[in-house]
Formats: sequence, C-alpha cells, structure tokens
Amino acid sequence: MHAYATDAKERETIPLWLAAAAVALTLGLNSSLKFLKLEVPWWVDAPSVMGFYGLLHQWFDQYLWTQKVGPLAFSSIPNLRGTWRGTIHSSYGGGTDVPDIILYVRQSWTGINVRLETENSGSFSIMAAVNTQESSEPSLKYEYMNEPSALSAESMQTHRGTANLKLSPDGLSLDGDYFTGRGRQSLGTMDFKLVSRDYLNRQQALSQPFLAP
Repeated sequence: MHAYATDAKERETIPLWLAAAAVALTLGLNSSLKFLKLEVPWWVDAPSVMGFYGLLHQWFDQYLWTQKVGPLAFSSIPNLRGTWRGTIHSSYGGGTDVPDIILYVRQSWTGINVRLETENSGSFSIMAAVNTQESSEPSLKYEYMNEPSALSAESMQTHRGTANLKLSPDGLSLDGDYFTGRGRQSLGTMDFKLVSRDYLNRQQALSQPFLAP
C-alpha cells in the first residue's frame, strides 16, 4: 500500500493521543514492576514508551480506526476497504459500456491500494486522496497505471489515468469520472457498489449480491 492524503484533521491529533497513552502505559508498567518487586533487563524497560507507541499505532492503523463506540467513531476517514462491483461507461471506440468491473480497495488509516480488474486489463493506484463526509465532496480520488493483459487487443496500451469517485452518504456506492492519458486518451464514468468488506476473487465478486444499507 501507499500513503494517501485526506482532509481529516485527526491525522494531526491522533499521534499525540497515542503518545500520551504510550506514556501512561509505560508508567503503569513501571509501577506494576516495582509493586511486584520484579527486575527486568534495562533493554526491556528503556524502550517501553516507543514500544507501546508502536503497538498502539499499529493497532489503530490496521483496526481501531474503523470501529465505533455507539455513534462515536474513532476516525472520520471513510472505510473503503473491500470488494466493489460496477460498470465503466467509456468514450473509447465511439462509446462502450464495460460491465462486471471489480474494484479492490485495501486500506488502513495511513495507507491504501486501489486495484481495478476487467476481463482484458488491470490497473493499480499510484497516489490517492480520501475526502471525509464532512468535506464538500466526500470522495476517493486516485491516479492509476493500467496494464492490458497478454491476450487483450493490440490497440490496448499501458497508460496512466485519474479517477474521481464520489462516495454515497451510506458509504456503499462510488461513482464518478475517469480520464486516461497518452496511449489511450479516453474518458468516461464509473459506478460501483460494495459487495463485501472481504477481498473476494472475481467469480465470488460477480456472484454475490451488493451489501444492503
């Protein structure tokens, strides 16, 4: 995965809260060791603040950011991870509809990877930005590199492109525009609906229903 930009202000404050929690856990550990009259090597005790911070950051980055306590969420960044299915409406060749497109999103609090698969090609994200529901346009924006499969038509070439997909209020739909660069020079629209939070293979993704709100 690669890093992604976001308008979420918590990127500035969460590390401070994690650092404070790491200090508190370290003090608790030291107090417990003294109370139990246990001695540990200096190399176990010395890096405990950084060790706790590393564990907390990893926990938050991979899991906790997606969780809620009642109506309160640990993060305002939309959780896009999972398998999406949709259709591309392309200007290529005078206008073409390409159904059964699979979009895979792997995401943590700090990293993301967007991979799109058709029968004839695949693409992967190079850079991305995720806007929250509090922004003027909740969305997933990314630049990608597309590579045709070995058995695709000779007219298909490796090319770069950009996509701007707006996120629905319920977080279960993505739709928007895409533009390709030199080597393809086409544009169009894409619309996707979430199939599963898991990463399914193509056949599973095509056979399962969309997630309900």
